[in-house]
Amino acid sequence: MKFSYFKHPNSVCLSYYNHLKLSLYFSKKFFIASIKAFIHAFFPNNYITLTSETVSKILSVINYSRC
Repeated sequence: MKFSYFKHPNSVCLSYYNHLKLSLYFSKKFFIASIKAFIHAFFPNNYITLTSETVSKILSVINYSRC
């Protein structure tokens, strides 16, 4: 079954539009996590578990959205 003209979205069973939305979602999550990780570098008591939680959430979404 062909979902998109592009090879990569097809390889993960997503349409171009769904792949676009998912990638932008990840971009937003990583951007916010990056800012918080920067703050954590200077104030270690803030956002202590943020990185592992972000990675777990992203991995969960990736595993759910694949074929």
